[in-house]
Amino acid sequence: MEKIPLYERRRRLITVLYERQSDTIGNLAFEFSVSSHTIRNDIRVLELEYPIYTKMGAGGGVFILDSSRLQQRWLTVHQRELLMDLCNTLDGEQALLMKSIIGGISP
Repeated sequence: MEKIPLYERRRRLITVLYERQSDTIGNLAFEFSVSSHTIRNDIRVLELEYPIYTKMGAGGGVFILDSSRLQQRWLTVHQRELLMDLCNTLDGEQALLMKSIIGGISP
């Protein structure tokens, strides 16, 4: 599997978790062709925005609590990059507002 950019990998990871409701760190690392350490870092970041939790030991893994946001549409990588580039043309307050909007529609 080709190397996926960080933003895209995390977007796909959250989509996979919504579809499956749970998985193991090892399986996700294998599926995304990254280390378990990388997946753990991704999960730490994603759990700040999503109802994700991890459980150690037998029956453990990564779990998602709420499937209600599965239908939410996300920006593609190219759409996000374009909007971020446009932020450079805005004044400070407008740029902050645009970045907050982008953050609300991207994982």
